Amino acid sequence: MKAEILRLIAGGLLGLLCCYGGVIIRRHYADREKFFGDAEQFALQLKRELGFRKTPLPDVIAAFSETTKGQFSKMLESFSRRLAAGVPQSEAARAEAEETKMKPADKLLVREFLSSLGKTALPDQLEAVQRAQESFAARRAVCAEETKRLGGMYFKLAVLLGIALIVLLA
Repeated sequence: MKAEILRLIAGGLLGLLCCYGGVIIRRHYADREKFFGDAEQFALQLKRELGFRKTPLPDVIAAFSETTKGQFSKMLESFSRRLAAGVPQSEAARAEAEETKMKPADKLLVREFLSSLGKTALPDQLEAVQRAQESFAARRAVCAEETKRLGGMYFKLAVLLGIALIVLLA
C-alpha cells in the first residue's frame, strides 16, 4: 500500500517535472521571438531619432532601455556600459553578441548591427539601420513560426511524456 502511494507520488512529480521542461523549452522559443521584436523596435526608434533629432547613441539606448524590458534591452545597456568604459565598439559588440543565447547566425547579425552603429555618415547610417530593421523583422517572423510550431510541439511532447511516466509508475 505504501509502495503504491510512493510510486504514484513519484510518477506525479516526474510528470510535473516533464511539463515544466516543456514550459521552459516553449519559453526559450518565445524569448527568441521577443528578442528580435525588441531589436526591430530599437532599429525603428534609432532610425527615427537619428533621422529627425540626431540624438546621440547613448541617449537612444537609455531611452529605449527605460521603456523596454527584456534580453535585448539588457544587452543594449551592457553594450552602452562597455562603450562608456572605453572598450572598443567592435570588441563590445562581439562580447555582447556572444553572451546571448542565440544561434551563431543570429549572433553574427547582432554583432554586425552593434559594431556598425555610428561609424558612417548619417545617410549611410540610416540605410544600414533600415536594412538591420528588415533583417530583424525577418528573423522575428521566422522565430514566431518556430515558437508556434516547435515550441508547441515540444511542450505537448513533454506533457505526453509526463502522462506516460505517471501511467507507468502508477
